[in-house]
Amino acid sequence: MVRGEGITVAHGITPEEAFDFVLDPLQYTKADTKMIWVTKLADTADGMIAREDGKFLGRFKGSVITRYRWDRPTHIDVTLEHGVPRSLHAWFEIAAVPGGTRIRHVEELDLGHSVLGALHDRIAGAWFARSVKDEVTEIGRLLESGQRGREFEHHEIV
Repeated sequence: MVRGEGITVAHGITPEEAFDFVLDPLQYTKADTKMIWVTKLADTADGMIAREDGKFLGRFKGSVITRYRWDRPTHIDVTLEHGVPRSLHAWFEIAAVPGGTRIRHVEELDLGHSVLGALHDRIAGAWFARSVKDEVTEIGRLLESGQRGREFEHHEIV
């Protein structure tokens, strides 16, 4: 398994603004170099089912189906529903702090598949950890520079 984590404080930003930014694919893909696009496939009682199109190691394209669950505006949890990895779990913890909002993001990916998975972990582990840390730093930078996401209720099922 590979794991990445990042924490930032976005000054002058509310938790609602951070939450909306993360769920807006137009904004989020500016920060996450692994992600090409997120397409909402269906609403659920506590979130959505989505297709995530991404790039592995910044090169190899692929897609997975994920389940998003959230508690607006403090928590977003993403788990794998269908795709090549054995498991994928990512989450955002969003909290108001004096002067802004603290954003913590963790991603865990277990490719599985025996020798291929072990090779993946050895080759991609450092890249993956660095990319998640950089992603969170960029989310904070973009929010502080005035970038905002659309309120999630305005996202359409494609």
